[in-house]
This record gives sequence, C-alpha cells and structure tokens, in this order.
Amino acid sequence: MDALQRVAVIAGYEWRRALAKKKVLALIILSVAFQTLTLVGEHELFVEGYLTNGTSLVWITSVLEGGLFVQLIAIIVGGGSMSEEYEHGTADILLSKPIKRVEYVSGKFLGGLSLLAMVEALITFVGVTLSLGFFGAQSGLQFAPIMFLAIVYSSLIFFCLSFMFSEVFRGTTLAILLAFAVLFASLIMSPILTFLYGNSTRAIPTWAATNFPSLVMSELITAPNVLPAGDLGALAQASLIIAVYAIVFTIIAAYRLLKSDVTKKAT
Repeated sequence: MDALQRVAVIAGYEWRRALAKKKVLALIILSVAFQTLTLVGEHELFVEGYLTNGTSLVWITSVLEGGLFVQLIAIIVGGGSMSEEYEHGTADILLSKPIKRVEYVSGKFLGGLSLLAMVEALITFVGVTLSLGFFGAQSGLQFAPIMFLAIVYSSLIFFCLSFMFSEVFRGTTLAILLAFAVLFASLIMSPILTFLYGNSTRAIPTWAATNFPSLVMSELITAPNVLPAGDLGALAQASLIIAVYAIVFTIIAAYRLLKSDVTKKAT
C-alpha cells in the first residue's frame, strides 16, 4: 500500500468516525430544515404578492443561508478529529501501524474537509432544487458549482482552527468550546469594530468566512435586492485572509503532531 492509499484509508476512517457523531448529523438535518422552512416562508410571501423582485435568484440566498451551518459543522468535525483518538486511546494503535505521521494527519485533515464538502454539496443541491420547485426557473444556475466551492473554501478558517485546537489541547470539548468562543466573539465584535475603525477590522476571522461566498457571487451576478455591487478588492482580501489563517492553523497542528513524543492526551 503506497502513501496515497494510506491517506485515503485514514480519510475514509475519518468519515465514518465523524458521521457516527449525532451532533454532526443533527446539524446537517437542521441546515436542510432551515433552508426548507425559509423557502416555504418566502413562497408564501410570493403567493400573497409581498415578494415580487429577485425570485429568479432566490437560490443564491437559499444556499448562502444553508451555508451558515457549515461553520458550525466545521467546528464540530475538526474539533474531534485528532483529540478523540487520544481520548479513546486509538491514536497509539493507529500510529503504531506502518503509516507515517504526515500521512496520518493528512488523512485526518482531508477526511474532515471532504466531509464538509459533501455537506455543502447537499446544501447547494437542496437550495437549487427547492428554489426551482417553489419559484420556477432560476437565473445564474451555471454558477452554482462556484458558490459550492466558495462556501467550502470559506469554511477552512474554522475547520482548521478547531483542528488545531484538537491536536494542541487533545481534548474534544475544550477544542470545540474554544473554536465556538472565537466564532461568537468575532461575530459580536466585528460590527462594533467595523463601526469604530472601518475596514481595518477585516482581519477578524468571521468577516472573511461569512462574506467570501457572497463576494464571489457579487462578482458574477449583481442584482438589486439580492446582491450588492461587486468589490474585487474585498474579494481578494477575503481570499487571502482565509488562506493565511488556514495555512497557519494547519502548520501548527501538523508541527504539534510531528514533534510530539507521546500520543496520549495532553495533561
């Protein structure tokens, strides 16, 4: 078995481990339910005549709204990825096999990330399908794959953050709580700091994570009441911020694993 096969085996194992967690499945169901209920409400407004503009692009708002749950799923998947192996004692078993640590961490990372991609593919499919069913023909559906990739990319910040916490602290609850704390603190502080200091606060993690998909779509489709005018500078900045955070967090997690002499949970 070569290196790529070993990474693929670990990635498949990560899928099974993550999907066995009821919290992940619950959030997936909740995201789809939220999309459905939102579109049902918008359809009722449309039937009553209160919603008349932008219905041909309602799929965009539906997919973006469902994508909000991806950040939460990313934290839970990443937060237990490494730490649960230490807590259950399986890290010693896995790392005693003929597999290099870099293959192990790569498989765990790619497994979690590919699971997130699957969830977002489901959210995109549901959003597009329900929009077609409730509102008829939709415009710009050729950009649906790009929106899917944009939301997956935007989830990297909090997935990598919780993945790093999971390896550094080797405690699932602590890793998830810390990642949630960063998420909610950023959401609370971002509008306040933006009001006080303007665009200089864009480095806050949630700004790039929440705005990148809509910035991408605003460059492709600009329509009144649906998307604001495009801002190519903001898009480039958001893309760079996501990349920097993701790379830094991943390097720290990998360094912690590669340089660690023990596989037991940190005390």
